[in-house]
Amino acid sequence: MRYDFGDLSLDTGARRLRRGPLDLHLSPKAFDLLSFLVSERPRVIPHRELYDHLWPATYVVDGNLPVLIGEIRRAMDDADHSIIRTVHNTGYAFARELSAAPSAVVHLLIFGNREFALSEGQNVIGRDDAAGIVLPSKSVSRRHAIITVRGDTATVVDLASKNGTFIDTKRLAEETPLADGNVIRFGAVKVFYRRSSLAGSTDSFGSHSASNS
Repeated sequence: MRYDFGDLSLDTGARRLRRGPLDLHLSPKAFDLLSFLVSERPRVIPHRELYDHLWPATYVVDGNLPVLIGEIRRAMDDADHSIIRTVHNTGYAFARELSAAPSAVVHLLIFGNREFALSEGQNVIGRDDAAGIVLPSKSVSRRHAIITVRGDTATVVDLASKNGTFIDTKRLAEETPLADGNVIRFGAVKVFYRRSSLAGSTDSFGSHSASNS
């Protein structure tokens, strides 16, 4: 996902922070911190949550977080703290208005002779009529899996379904990135995942239910 704010842009997929055409350097941890602040905007994220996100299950000294915040502010010339806001004794927040640049990539699930466009964010797959895409097969759980689209990337995670979710022949145990051409199996139902810059005519998840064949 790419975000534009003022003359700056943050591309979380390409892991690039830029001012106009110029790349701005951030260490990997500083980039992860900025990405997290942007994704949670305008919420103030407490210090402890930031430490847990950046260093899970690892003890680090409390001074590490201010060092990363200082690195981000220097890279973005945020001397007045108008981009990264400090809430004293609480945490930090991303304070700028921004817009997500539209992605040129369309994410598709192909089931038989039908194509379904995945929307940005979470897409629930299941047998329940309330699911984003309905697979009316007894091998599919009511809420079977979630495919999450974030700009140019997509991941799939199983929701503790009875018969499992598979990519090609591998059963999923955790959230897993999708690659163009993957065969995804929800229970006994197989679909194809395609990532395309030219989608053509597609059906909406919310308007149709897929049928098992």
